[in-house]
Parts: sequence; C-alpha cells; structure tokens
Amino acid sequence: MDWTSLFASLDLNNLIPQCYAKWKPFVSEGLAWFLSQLSEERQQKILADQIELGPFATAASRLELILRRCPTLHKLGQVLARDKRLDADLRKSLQKLEMLEPEYTSEMVKALLIEEGIDITRIELAQKPLAEASVAVVTAFTFNDENGKKIDGVFKIIRPEAEKALQEELALWPGLGRALELISDRLNLPRPELAGPLSDAAQLVADEVRLEHEQANLKRAKELYKNISEIEVPELLPWCSNRVTAMSLVKGKKLSEALSSDAKERRIIAEKLVDGMIAKPFWMAETWAIFHGDPHGGNIFLNEEGKIVPLDWSLSVELPKNERVSLLQLLLSGMKLDASAVTQALSQLGIATDRQKLKEVGIWAVSRIRDGVFPGFDWCLAVLDRAMEYGGLGLRAELALFRKALFSLLALVEDIAPEAVSDSVVAGAGLAKLAQEWPYRAFANPFSREWDTHVSTAELMNLFASLPMTATRFWLGSWQDSLKRVSEKESNA
Repeated sequence: MDWTSLFASLDLNNLIPQCYAKWKPFVSEGLAWFLSQLSEERQQKILADQIELGPFATAASRLELILRRCPTLHKLGQVLARDKRLDADLRKSLQKLEMLEPEYTSEMVKALLIEEGIDITRIELAQKPLAEASVAVVTAFTFNDENGKKIDGVFKIIRPEAEKALQEELALWPGLGRALELISDRLNLPRPELAGPLSDAAQLVADEVRLEHEQANLKRAKELYKNISEIEVPELLPWCSNRVTAMSLVKGKKLSEALSSDAKERRIIAEKLVDGMIAKPFWMAETWAIFHGDPHGGNIFLNEEGKIVPLDWSLSVELPKNERVSLLQLLLSGMKLDASAVTQALSQLGIATDRQKLKEVGIWAVSRIRDGVFPGFDWCLAVLDRAMEYGGLGLRAELALFRKALFSLLALVEDIAPEAVSDSVVAGAGLAKLAQEWPYRAFANPFSREWDTHVSTAELMNLFASLPMTATRFWLGSWQDSLKRVSEKESNA
C-alpha cells in the first residue's frame, strides 16, 4: 500500500510547523515505511478507519486515529501532545490520546480477569471501565471481605489485541532506525544515528505489557517517595498477575479536571509537580533514583488532599548516580561558560561519533547562556537535543527516556501555568539540599560526590574560584558574538 501518496492527499504534512519544513518528507516517509511494514490485516483496518472518517475530516483527526491504532506511535503522540512547537489543533487532537473513551465493556473486562486466574468472587466491578490507555483497559472495583471491610481499587489489564500489535511494532523499531537514516541521507538532512537508540528504546517500551515490572516499579517508587510530601504513590493490591495490576483507587480528579481558573493556584500546582517529580528525586544520594517515565496529562491525578498522584508506572526511569553526576557536570560547565567542559560533559552522557561537531555544540550551548538563557534543565534539554541532531551524540537508553520524561513533564507544567519557572524550583531544591550538607562537608573527603547534590566540595570551590574567568569568558564571547553579527550583516548587504 502506498502510504506516502495517501499522506500527500490527506495533507498530513501541513501539521508540521513551517520552521521544520525540511523535515516534512522525512516524517511522512518514515511514517509511511512504518505502516507499510505492518500486517496486511492491520493496514486494511487503518485504511478503513480513514475512509470511515469521511472526506471532510481534519488532518489532525486522521493522524490521531492512525496513532490510536498503533501502540508505539500512540506513545509518541502522547509526547508530541505537549510540544508547543506543533500546530495547536494537532496538539489538542493528540491530547485525546492521553485518556481514551473505553471500547471495552465490563463483561469483557470480567472475562479477561477470569482468564488471568484472578479470583473475583468478592469483587464488584464498575458498570463501565474508566478509560483505555495505549495497551491497557482501566476499571474501578470494590472488594468486600467476610468481615465487611471494603477496599476500593483499580484494575489495569493488558488488552490482548494491543499486546499483539505492540510486539509486532517493536520488532520493526531497529529497521525503522536504519530506514530513517537512509531517508535522511537521500534528503540531504543531518543524519541522526537512530538504529541503536531505537533498538534500546524498544526494550524499554516493551515494559508497557510486562506488568510485573510496573508492580516492581510501584513498590520501589512507594519506598523512594515516602518522604516527599507533594507526591502520593498508589498502594499495590494483592490481585495482580503478569497482565493485571491492582492498585488502590485514587480519590480525586485527573489533573486537567482539577485545575481552577485561578492563576496563583495553577502556579502552585505546577511548581509542586516540578518539585515532587523532578527536583526531589534528582537531588538524592541513592545509587538509583526512580522517575515516572510517562508523565502526560492522563497519568497524573490530584487527590482530595491536594497531593500529586502519578499513575501508570509501567514506564519508569531508574537514573543511576553517575548519570545524575554527569548531568550536573553539564550544568556546572554552563554556569562557568566553559565550552570545552560542556563538550566533555556531553561526551560522558552518551556516545559521540564526531568530536568536532560536539565541540561546536558546546560553543553553541555557551552562546545561548550569553543570550540570557539560564543554564538549568530547560537549557540542558536544548543542549542534548542539539547534540543529538547536530553533534552526532547517541544517548544511552535510560538517559534518552529520562530526557523524554523531563520534556513531557516540563511541557505539561507550561500548559498548566506558563509563568511557572521550573528551573528556579529545581535550583531552589538543590540549594536547600546544599545548605543541609554544608556543615558536614568540612569533615568529609573534599573530592567525594556521595552527596544528595552530586557535586564535590572541591568542585564547588572551583566554581566560586572561576568567577573572574567566567566573567572574562562572558565579555570575550559577547564581543565575538557582536563581531560575528556585524560580519554576517555586511555579507548579507
């Protein structure tokens, strides 16, 4: 089936912003390759969906339905749904993917539970499932024991047809990476090294249907977040299997429904999200820190006590201490306006295929700070994106997923309260930790990074001592920037 021609007739390319015009054929050809590799039966179903929409459906609606039928693309759509660079109508359409109206009935759910060997003798299912996710159906239930005790819970059950589709698609990801590299070569675009990263990412996305992993993540997160007052992790309940997760029912509302129109209240909630889901777990000395791997709008609730409740822990990021150290080295290098140190920090965060290109990314990263961008997590994301696109940097799977989760959460925060300053919340939490550590640092190894803040006392002293050099780099770089702009202006005249 010629999907490229179909996309041209459906005008899907107009959904991509004009500033990314050169990437339009890359995206459409990549999507066409992916769909053409699916089974004939699935291709026919996707085509039937498009015909059923009728001739006047919008391109955004057509793309939304394609993504809904493909679990891996569904996940991609959830990430793009909060990307401010995309068309507003497209983002609004993609946000519907965050929580779909269920096609399953209560009887169908009951049959799946029985098939999984779940004892539902004393369990009363809700009349209708709550929602459907990319690979699962979610329904509430009530358990009544022989003593009259009542437990309100939620079942998350893998949908067999989605599991089958996911396994088919994951097998295509390494080939998709190679196909995209060839497409970029043919279109004379910067070649992203995607085959390896997509193959690694496929293993992580496969956890979506391995609910025993989600259950382990829930236990781990419950322990790690127990002292974080802003966050409440659901309690795992006994009725679990490899395809069923049972957890306590969250008494509250989906975040988007719980938000009021009061700007101050929205900002408080946005900053609570950043503090609880980014700052607190990042500033921990533990060997492994766990982050929610899929923080889109449909996965985050606000309970009756005002706490943030992240749901769906099938995708989580266990970021090791050394990765957090490397991220902090990148941030410290930015604060010192040291382009060579930025380049070195980037090389520690992934595999660099071209040192010269990565060096140019380091220079660009420092110039962004001179232009007034604070070297925080937003800057860090931009630098990593630049390094991947133009610097030949391939991120390790865990860090790539952390980048995706961080991007999704920061985009969600911006949707809730555009005036919220995420970097100040993260920096504030880090400084508070540093203040707690400072009295003990006088008696500790000055080169040790075994602190919640991941930086040694020697490195902190070096940061302060380098302030005069940092000022020199700033003014020298500013003069070079000015001369470069004048030169470009004269050459264009």
